[in-house]
Amino acid sequence: MKLLLTKNYHLILGVVFLFLSLQIQLFAQILAITAPPNVILIVVDDLGWKDVSYHGSEIQTPTIDKLATEGVELNRFYVHPACSPTRSSLMTGKAALRLGFLNPLGKNNVKGLPLSEKIMPQYFKEKGYTTNLIGKWHLGRYKKEYWPNNRGFDHFYGYLTGGIGHYNHLHGGGLDWQRNGKTIREEGYSTHLLTNETIKIIQQKKSDKPLFIELCYAAPHLPNEAPETAIAPYQHLGNKNRQIHAAMVSEIDKGIQKIYQTLEQEGLLDNTIIWFMSDNGGLNFEGSPKEIREPIKKMTEIWGRPLPIAILDFFRDNFESGASDNSPFRGGKMTVYEGGVRVPSFIYAPKFLPTQKNNHQITVNDVLPTLATAIDCSTFNTTNVDGRSQWRALKKQSKPISSPFIVHAQFGEAYYKNQWKLRLSSSGEAELYQIEKDPTEINNVATQNPEVVTALIEELQAFPRGAVVNDPLWKVAIDPDIFGGAGENRSPYAGLEGAIRGPLHPIYYIVPLMLLAIIGLAWRRKKRRTKKVLFQKK
Repeated sequence: MKLLLTKNYHLILGVVFLFLSLQIQLFAQILAITAPPNVILIVVDDLGWKDVSYHGSEIQTPTIDKLATEGVELNRFYVHPACSPTRSSLMTGKAALRLGFLNPLGKNNVKGLPLSEKIMPQYFKEKGYTTNLIGKWHLGRYKKEYWPNNRGFDHFYGYLTGGIGHYNHLHGGGLDWQRNGKTIREEGYSTHLLTNETIKIIQQKKSDKPLFIELCYAAPHLPNEAPETAIAPYQHLGNKNRQIHAAMVSEIDKGIQKIYQTLEQEGLLDNTIIWFMSDNGGLNFEGSPKEIREPIKKMTEIWGRPLPIAILDFFRDNFESGASDNSPFRGGKMTVYEGGVRVPSFIYAPKFLPTQKNNHQITVNDVLPTLATAIDCSTFNTTNVDGRSQWRALKKQSKPISSPFIVHAQFGEAYYKNQWKLRLSSSGEAELYQIEKDPTEINNVATQNPEVVTALIEELQAFPRGAVVNDPLWKVAIDPDIFGGAGENRSPYAGLEGAIRGPLHPIYYIVPLMLLAIIGLAWRRKKRRTKKVLFQKK
């Protein structure tokens, strides 16, 4: 009898343990279903359309390819032709023109992303997320109110300005590398450091807090710098700049692979949304605006390289060093042609979205509304933005609908609406393309559709434009935003408000001397003419 009771006891105990185990597993599954998804937004700097191997590039990007093909490949994803305008729309869901962003912000630009705007990390915080910005900000440095830690990010590691040396972390003569407002001096390649910081944040995640990370890589933005071991596989490419550019992209791909593996190891991958995008089209000389390209060609024909005036040579070197590939599209960074605004993008979230190649127009204005839906953010006001949520359409629960999209560059604007793309140059010349049928913008059909052109121009010109955020370009020209450079000549940027100046720049005395020379030549010519007239009268 005692033996029978013992056996029954063990049997009952086993059943109880089995029941509890099943309950725990069921509870874990319920938690997994109801737990808000982690979100990692990866923004790459100046990546061209054909800089990823799933678009036919010679650059090897196996991890990016895997995530794009196993996730949602966004085949018609649009941004602005330069970084600050794109990032302003990304944070707000609003058109850059409405916010007053026309160009990238200079390091001493007085204004930034308007403080009246509620931005992406603030919405995530309201949903209980920890919010992290790793990498580039470029939405305001001059006043502390604009800094990431004061705009909703719990943690910031990276830089405030538009671009840095990938090893020395300098911008325009100053060190721009910080963690939460404090300058840090550390050795290392920017891509590796930013990847390592992201991995650390993932590994330190609190179990009760969902995670939001905006990872903004510094590469492949200039300067062209990469580890020699990464450059070696691309020695067969003829152009040295292209070799380094390819290596920079490959290092990003390896970084994303490490992040993917960390999410997997930490058991977070299934409940994580990864959104990947470039902030604008890639930079290359032939794809740059003709208004810049042609003068550079003429000046180098006259003076050779380097150009005799520092600011002119700065622009020449930047445009000639760019080695992105935007083919088959026209143009590139700083233009409103497709090569400047249509960029690689995907969403990897197999638990939430079916695998697909999406050919519907989705823009940077749509990112915040879409993520707000994904995390069930009830405080997000969908009527106060220019973008719209694409989440239900991507889940195949509704038909896709595009909002009109406006992009601005220094020498023109473009307006996307339905099947049409209007390009309006700064001189008023109009081009019209049926962009789905003609993505390479070969057939300008403006003359065949004058009514469409007129209607689109009227809508474009009627669009509300905010007070301009950017300082005048001459201010940037006086103290150029050099990326990297040989040495430090001013205070580090972290924790300092106001203008951060270096030594007296040569342009301060070169420009007055040039003006004096021009005035002198004009006076001399006038004097000669006066003498000639007097001589003729005699």
